[in-house]
Formats: sequence, structure tokens, C-alpha cells
Amino acid sequence: MTRARPDIAIIGAGVVGTTLGIAARRAGYPVVAVASRTAASARKAARLIGGEPSVCSAAEAAGRAELVLLTVSDDAIAPVAAALAGAGTLRAGTVVAHCSGALAAEVLAPLAAAGASVASMHPLQTFPSVLVAVDRLPGCHCFCEGDSAALSVVMQLAGDLGCVPIELAGDRKALYHAAACMACNYLATLQEAAIATAVLAGIDAEPARSALAPLVAATVDNIAAFGPQRALTGPIARGDVNTVATHLAALDATDGDLAELYRQLGRRTVRLARKAGRIDEATARRLMDALR
Repeated sequence: MTRARPDIAIIGAGVVGTTLGIAARRAGYPVVAVASRTAASARKAARLIGGEPSVCSAAEAAGRAELVLLTVSDDAIAPVAAALAGAGTLRAGTVVAHCSGALAAEVLAPLAAAGASVASMHPLQTFPSVLVAVDRLPGCHCFCEGDSAALSVVMQLAGDLGCVPIELAGDRKALYHAAACMACNYLATLQEAAIATAVLAGIDAEPARSALAPLVAATVDNIAAFGPQRALTGPIARGDVNTVATHLAALDATDGDLAELYRQLGRRTVRLARKAGRIDEATARRLMDALR
């Protein structure tokens, strides 16, 4: 690496790639090339990034930069890495990093064998569009791993983009990504289940969504401020065994799948309430009995 702000090539011109390109250029990194599956998407990303980066093939883009960001889909990372390694265009000492949350840098093994330093960097945030993503990127945590040379580069990049860089062991990436899925993706599923339960109570879906949204937002705020133990409220935290039993009787009579979800979440909640000292052991046993 020859400069404090290495030349960057973006391979994969979707939301993540375009966002990182925009943010990197604003942070003083020259974005010199953009490649994508179609020339049209690459040209669009190049316009948004600014600075007139070259729109070219992936192999050409990789050969023009000191830092190559692979922002393609997870399934495409391995074949793109193999193709780049076979193309022979990488400069000596090039850093190549992918941005998957689930995969470790080892998926880039063909590039490492070709002389590149490899890493992964994953901003822990949800990016529905480039406009939203550019605003959400600063302040988010960015989890990075890879060989020592590449790791130092991507950790520096993450910090320069306004993220909070955190080093992560490569063999823990799957667990890390599972945590992210539970926190983000499964939260949406849980809200769907809550709305479905409200519909069973005779409330229309849209009013149910509107009514539950402030409750969910306040709970998320409380968790962020105080942690799950202190944020926990409700019948299990109060030790209201009869209330839990009433919930289950109503759910069992209307929707067995929702009842089973309630039971699984309830058992985890009992353990959380016990850990937090909100209920005693005898109450925890009664709640567990009700939830079986």
C-alpha cells in the first residue's frame, strides 16, 4: 500500500457498493474504477460516486486499484474471486475485501494465493437505498477480519467512513451474522406475528401495526439505553403465571403456530427475567411449567 488513502475499485454496483464508493470519496479516497454485471449499473454508480471513475470490467477494475471492494452478492463472491485470480491483473500487494456479513475472508483464498492481501468488512446496518444508506453509514459498527495487512487497511477505511471498526475472528462470522439476522430480520417476523395475533383479537391489521409501532420503538430505545435485562417488562418479568396461561389458552384455541412461537420466546424470556433478578426460582419454575 503506497498511500494513506489508497485508490479504490468497486466491483458490484448495488446499494452497498455505491454507498461505500460515495462515502470513501467524501473521506478522501480516490475511487478509480467501478465494475458491475451490467455497464448501465456501473455507469449509474460512477455518476453517484463522482470523480469520474473508469467504468470497466471487473478484471480491469481490480488492476487499477490498491484496494478492491467486492460488493457483490454472497453467492457471487467465490466465483468472482476465482475469476479475478485467474485474470492476473492484480498489482502486487493489492488488498481485496468483500462486504458479506456471513462469509469470512477465506472465501477469497484464490486471490490470496495470487499474492493479494484479503479481508472482509461488514457495516452492521440495514441499507434499503443509497440515499438512506449514505446517511446511516456514519456511526454504525463495521466488523472486520482478514490477514494482518488487509485488516489494518479495512479497519482504517471503516474509521475514515465514520464507522466504529471492530475486529472479528473469521471463524465466528456465521454466528455474528446469525445475531444480526435475529436482531433485524426476525424482528420484522416477530412484528408480523404480533399483528397476526392482534387480528385474531378482532383488530384490523393496519390499526394494529400503527398501535404496536410506538411500543416497539420505545422498547428498542430502552434496550439500546439500558440493555435487555433492564428493558424487559410484561407478565413474565412480573411473574404473572396466570396471565401467561391465559395467553396460551387463547392462542392454542386459535393458532397453534403462534402459540408455539409464544412458548419458545416465553421460555427464553423466563431465563432473561431470572438472570435479571426480576423473578425468583420458584416463580421461574411455575412459568416454565405453564410454557411447556
